[in-house]
Amino acid sequence: MMVIISHWNGCLMFLLPRLYEFPHDSWVAVDKLTGKDWTEQYSWALFRAMSHMLCIGYGQEPPTSIMDLWLVMISMISGATCYALFIGNATNMIHQFDSSRRQYTEK
Repeated sequence: MMVIISHWNGCLMFLLPRLYEFPHDSWVAVDKLTGKDWTEQYSWALFRAMSHMLCIGYGQEPPTSIMDLWLVMISMISGATCYALFIGNATNMIHQFDSSRRQYTEK
């Protein structure tokens, strides 16, 4: 699930600057990725999305426009949601491993 959300987020990271024809202050133009191969563009977009989702920083530079700012916030919120779901599911699995002992103790 995290990989799919990271992919969608990376595609969104690149799609919005592209729709605005790569403004000079967008991360794509700043990193000089407008004329590069699609694999390099996708790799950097995925890296940027995953670094936001894992809350390890803004990437190479902080957001410079309102569009970048909203993308970063959406990315961080989706990453925090995935992290919370992961912790909740892991906790639930741990509790289910010892459910018979817990039931015995409750009785």
